[in-house]
Amino acid sequence: MTELAVVTGANSGIGLATALSLAHAGYRVFAGARRVEGLEAITHAAADAGLSDTAGQAGIVAVMIDVTDDTSVSQAFEQILTEGAVAVLVNNAGITGAGSIEETPVNDYQAMFDTNVLGVIRCTQQVLPGMRQAQAGSIVNISSSSAVLSPPLMGPYASTKRAVESLSESLQSEVAPFGINVILVQAGTILTPIWGKSEPPPEDTAYPQARSFLLEVLTHNLMTSGVPPEAVAETILSAVQAERPALRHLVGDATVLAGMRERHSDDELMGVFSLSGEEFRVRYSELSGINYWS
Repeated sequence: MTELAVVTGANSGIGLATALSLAHAGYRVFAGARRVEGLEAITHAAADAGLSDTAGQAGIVAVMIDVTDDTSVSQAFEQILTEGAVAVLVNNAGITGAGSIEETPVNDYQAMFDTNVLGVIRCTQQVLPGMRQAQAGSIVNISSSSAVLSPPLMGPYASTKRAVESLSESLQSEVAPFGINVILVQAGTILTPIWGKSEPPPEDTAYPQARSFLLEVLTHNLMTSGVPPEAVAETILSAVQAERPALRHLVGDATVLAGMRERHSDDELMGVFSLSGEEFRVRYSELSGINYWS
């Protein structure tokens, strides 16, 4: 019997690459998007890959899922679950944004938490009863290098990913007796459209040094260490096919921030931001092992 997979936010980037990867591996993939044009993009990509929907067989089925809408999620999974229990859920739908803690409107926080955190919960609650009954399943949550070490002006977004990490830890401890695996993918700089969908921090911010730092690092990473979404898709496929996958999986330059966490104390990592100019650049390069200003 063909196993079922669900991927949210699958109209581009990591979500689309993952849907294609899982379908190539033999899954029947329900690929979610919240807009009609997103569904069309999924359908066209599936056709181009020779993975168009064939009833009951491996391939890709485009399905409307707005993870911020209870009714949309319920209706989507009502359709999906008529075909059986979901074997793999990839909670990929997410939005980002950059801004200081002080200057970011509360509405922006609410929108990010509704998509990035509550969206994960809504979809996870739909698949768990079937997974528990089947005594099997994988839930993949897309985290971020920002959850490893949160850079300045990324607090609103990073806080949602830290929340996803906490939820994933608790969830894994709860579902382990049922043979269900929880997988966290800590993605670094991924060359996806998500970066084009968010505005940079405003030029008139009260935190110009933080803005300059963030833009320098992001530009450097996009040009030198960013990896394609297929790298994340490969990590996900390998993890869901493993008998006992690790909880956390670093992808791309997320290893840089993980290494900084391992090598340096909080005092060192936070203290560098009290410096300025060349003194700051030299010290941060020492901590990270990378000269972002070269």
